[in-house]
Amino acid sequence: MNNLGRSTNDFDARLVIGPIQVGGLLSAALFGCLSYQSYVYFARFTNDPLILKAAVSAVIFIQLGHFVCIISILWTMTVSTYGDPSQLGVLPLAADLAIPLSGFTAFIVQSFCAFRLWRLTRNIFLPILCEIISVIAQTSTLILSSYAFSMTDLTTFEDDQLLLIVLSLIARAVCDVITTTGTVWSLKKKNRGFEIGDVTTATIDRLIYWTIETGLATSAGKDPSPKSRPTRSTT
Repeated sequence: MNNLGRSTNDFDARLVIGPIQVGGLLSAALFGCLSYQSYVYFARFTNDPLILKAAVSAVIFIQLGHFVCIISILWTMTVSTYGDPSQLGVLPLAADLAIPLSGFTAFIVQSFCAFRLWRLTRNIFLPILCEIISVIAQTSTLILSSYAFSMTDLTTFEDDQLLLIVLSLIARAVCDVITTTGTVWSLKKKNRGFEIGDVTTATIDRLIYWTIETGLATSAGKDPSPKSRPTRSTT
């Protein structure tokens, strides 16, 4: 009983619920952007290959499931467990499901980026390397997910699985950096044969900008340190 009282007193909503709320709001905004981009894509690029349309559709439905999980997590943390912080020592089921959903989205996107890199360079080495790294990251995420479903304490789980968490996030970031750098280098190489001010040059420069924006920016946002861990009583 005393341990429960100390755990409740040590609870800091800013460290546990706060990041989830901020992440939920950002997830809602980004899902709205994804929905709009998907609508524009299917409206304008009707002649794209079926496999590419299938990949885009898969990302949409996976992210829809992920967004539903985020809503469920917010409900659990701010409504269902309101006034009882002791229940937040274990991740809700929706959080366990969100982990593999995020991993599948990243795997599909990185596989597409590796394929795009191969189409630009016609060099098989870097795309295969990126795909191997992406498979390592995905495997780590799936193993981590299996452990998450059976966890009994969030703090202990993060301590025990820190290696898998770091491996997954670093592998994702390395894959993003390689595909982005390779794509930018290839576009720069193709851009050398055109005069400054040429329409093709402007188009390639814009592609380079978008590649850096969507590639390195996402990898820079990956932080291998555990977040939102409940405070642990030291007495």
